[in-house]
Amino acid sequence: MSLPKGASILATALAILIALSAAQPVSAEQRVRIIAGESGSYHLEQQIFAAQGDVEVHVDGAILYGDILYADLATGAVTLEGSVRLLQDDQELKGDFLAYNLETGIGTFDKAQAEIVVPHGLVYVSGQSVIFDEEKYNLSQVSFTTCDLEKSHYRLVTKEMEFIPGKKAVIRHVTYYEGSIPLFYWPYLVIPLDRDWDDYPFNMPVLGYSEHEGYFIKTTFSYYFNPNSHGHIYADLYSRLGVGAGVKHNYRSAELGEGFIYLWGIPTAQEPTYRAALEHSLTKNSWSFTTKNSVEKTWIRDQIDSDTRLNIEVDDLKGKLWLTHKKAPESTTKEQTDVGMEWSKKLTDRLTLNAKGSYTQKRTTDEVRLMDYMVSAVYSSGKHTLTLLAEQQFNPDLLDSSSQDWRSVQRIPELTWSLRDLGIKSLPLQAQVVLGHYGEKPSLVTKDRVYGQLSYRPNAWRPRTGTSLSFQGDVNGAVYSDSQQQAWVYGRLALTQSLGDHLTLSSTYRRRDVWGSTPFKFDAQKPLQDLNVGLRYRKTKVTASASTTYDFVAEKFSSLTASIGLQPNDQWNVDLYASYDLNSKTFTRFVPMVEYDGEDLDVKMGLRYKPSAKELERVDLRIALPLGSTWQVSYDSIYTPATKKFTKGQISVEKDLHCRKLALSYDHVVGRVAVQYTINAFPTLPIGWDSASGLSLFDYEDVEDIIDIKE
Repeated sequence: MSLPKGASILATALAILIALSAAQPVSAEQRVRIIAGESGSYHLEQQIFAAQGDVEVHVDGAILYGDILYADLATGAVTLEGSVRLLQDDQELKGDFLAYNLETGIGTFDKAQAEIVVPHGLVYVSGQSVIFDEEKYNLSQVSFTTCDLEKSHYRLVTKEMEFIPGKKAVIRHVTYYEGSIPLFYWPYLVIPLDRDWDDYPFNMPVLGYSEHEGYFIKTTFSYYFNPNSHGHIYADLYSRLGVGAGVKHNYRSAELGEGFIYLWGIPTAQEPTYRAALEHSLTKNSWSFTTKNSVEKTWIRDQIDSDTRLNIEVDDLKGKLWLTHKKAPESTTKEQTDVGMEWSKKLTDRLTLNAKGSYTQKRTTDEVRLMDYMVSAVYSSGKHTLTLLAEQQFNPDLLDSSSQDWRSVQRIPELTWSLRDLGIKSLPLQAQVVLGHYGEKPSLVTKDRVYGQLSYRPNAWRPRTGTSLSFQGDVNGAVYSDSQQQAWVYGRLALTQSLGDHLTLSSTYRRRDVWGSTPFKFDAQKPLQDLNVGLRYRKTKVTASASTTYDFVAEKFSSLTASIGLQPNDQWNVDLYASYDLNSKTFTRFVPMVEYDGEDLDVKMGLRYKPSAKELERVDLRIALPLGSTWQVSYDSIYTPATKKFTKGQISVEKDLHCRKLALSYDHVVGRVAVQYTINAFPTLPIGWDSASGLSLFDYEDVEDIIDIKE
């Protein structure tokens, strides 16, 4: 759970306010400089310094301004009154009266006011008094708001706050006022100052309505004992479900680790409705342990998740153990369990032993078990690496199956020699030789194989400005114990060429030639030869691109995809995406989009049209229309003409209340109504509304996915 923006504003404002008013006792070495605009005097016997008229006090990077200053040097008492201002770190604090003792470090700032710049905006702060000393600070009648009106629409008022530097701020009796009407009340809030605020949420009560929950109010109360023990209490009320309650407790122990326990439920609901979670982590010198577990059964989802891992590292030994489990009856994968281990032992600087084993049990429509065992020894010396490996993959549920949807390969054993660099400076070559005994299922082929590869690592060449050429390739060969042989050569050549200031040509040629045959399926190679060509034009108001690939083996083109975008001014944007079948010489799809962003109207409209069938596949529309200066109506929809149905349709009405917003939404696809009241300083409220449909055209990043949707 993350910290809402409003909580960050409040917490930041508190910290800055306290920092501004938190002067430290002046040491003997510290220099204090006082400037009096009109006059200044010093009484030798009484040791009293007085100044008036545009008084400035410069001390420790801060500047104090006021009309009248009295300083009793015998007792260390200093007072500054009349339009008092404190400037520090580009922040300003105003007040009527400041009293401070240079010896004790105790002071009082009366009727303080500040406009505090925080990361998310401006906070207006006022307080009756701030009393501070070396240990802590006490503030009374402090008011916070982000509303810039003289009579703010809303504000948070605290009767009392205690601040302990570096530890925590304890805020008592916090009231939220809508105008002059108190709406919400927190008896006790704690903001820890010794940890990241992102770990400490502060939420406004949430009011709203949904079809399943009915009318509801959701509240969060935080508690804080110390940095090692704090959390949140949740109290919710639903008109259709009843009362919900929960708690999340965060804990931390130097010996036992840290984590949290979370429990929430609605005991009054007719159907079981609950969430629970446990996370814990513990790190010692040689090992670390983490476990994350959650269960949820609500109207949103029914799911169980568990992920437990143990990492061990002792001298030259490394190991991992894991157990994961997920159960989601409504998903495609209804249940899956994974358990496994990895082990690595460095025997010498050059020799390492490795072992890995895993077991997976997966249930979709059928239940499938998969087991994998692997051990290896790796010897490295300079550019050379020698690996001896044995691996067995086992699928007990498919032993009698003739299906080719799965494959397992046994390597008992496999010996690999790799040479990272052949030492030819002008040619970045590397080599590999593999000898092994393999068994493949379900083909039930068992053979020996000797495999070799010589590869040219990717290398780029730029003969001139605007031209870039890259190449990579490899030569491969394999011999099998049944006298079959297979050889293949692969190469990839890519060219990027600038054809002017705005036009770029890119092309990639790939080729694989194969000779011979293999008794296996896992290393069978297929001939490959294709050429991809693309053009891109980019200018201030116009962008265009086109690309296609020709397959020389199949002797056919892939779809030619093209796009053009026009932005004649800041208000209009027009895009057209199209795909063209070069083989049948027919257009396969058009996707035009138009966007108008004006002061009085925002519109986005997209169509997807299939010319071959003369079919309009879908229509996407987003429209936002302001009604006056504070009202706005919007509509977001997806319509499929073939079924004459909407897959998304949401109507929203919003009322801007200056620093607040009231929104009403109706989704006519799923029949859901939602109401949301938002304070701009507290925009993160868990009242969302959406359809059960997919994304609209405007939400896709890769437009080619829209054009080339598989039928």
